[in-house]
Amino acid sequence: MTRIVLVLALVAGCVRPAPPAVTASDAERAHVELAELQRGRELLVKKCGGACHVVPLPTQHASAEWPSRLDEMAQRSGLDRSQRRLIEQYLVTMSTR
Repeated sequence: MTRIVLVLALVAGCVRPAPPAVTASDAERAHVELAELQRGRELLVKKCGGACHVVPLPTQHASAEWPSRLDEMAQRSGLDRSQRRLIEQYLVTMSTR
């Protein structure tokens, strides 16, 4: 029983809310196409999630911090320039600070 509780606690530590979906008003506010923001979110989930590495939420960093944060992670995750740009666009747009 104790082992089950421990395993459940470990798994729960890996669970995190999904990054927020984008809306037409988000795209309008950022002056970008809605489809680009949606693609950036999809790439973020696909490339940055896995195993117990949780997908970062846009609110984890200020919008001005995301470009340098992505520089650190882009090479390790195998992002090409286009993918990196779309993910950055999503994170910067959806960051609340």
